[in-house]
Amino acid sequence: MKSLTARAFSIVIIAAAGTSQSAVSPVNPRNQADEIKGAAVATNRYLRPDDFKNVPAQVRSRLNQQHCLIPQDVETAGPHNLVAGDFAQRGQRDWAAYCSVRGKSKVMVIWGGPSHCEGGPFGDDPVDDDSLHQDADPEQWGRTPPHGSFSKLSVVRRAEVPASQQAGIAEGHLLKSASHDALQSTSIAGASGEYCQDGKWLELWYVD
Repeated sequence: MKSLTARAFSIVIIAAAGTSQSAVSPVNPRNQADEIKGAAVATNRYLRPDDFKNVPAQVRSRLNQQHCLIPQDVETAGPHNLVAGDFAQRGQRDWAAYCSVRGKSKVMVIWGGPSHCEGGPFGDDPVDDDSLHQDADPEQWGRTPPHGSFSKLSVVRRAEVPASQQAGIAEGHLLKSASHDALQSTSIAGASGEYCQDGKWLELWYVD
């Protein structure tokens, strides 16, 4: 069983250094908004890559080349969904970001060294940015999330990966240790953790 959130958005991973970003104001997709069907997506909150001033210029440039906007959850304060970590090998710095293009998200991966995994974490197929709202189950979740609700991307540091897998519903074999970081996607619908191992992305845990 896969978490709804785990398939709701996509990730771009980009090699670079540095992790902090300055406070900025969310924006609508501007030119993209007019081409998105449905008013709901046009009211979602996004940041441009260049709004993350302390993210290296080459990272922001690659995101801009892909026409990415960074989705912002309406209930999460501060810029988010652009994170850095060692996702394939310790010491190989990569960046991960939710990338929205014309109201849909998909996974694109760019590695900072020879270590990598095929495909992308949390699924490869484009998904509507408003899918959390569209697929809401108030009986299960207790309420309907507002338009602009997105999953929040975070880094699970390598020392915390085994405990995170054991705390959730484990998928596959339990790891006794991890050699590098994992990625976690969290929303009102639940959470999912993915780990790059032996050239493939593995879902190690999920929480509904």
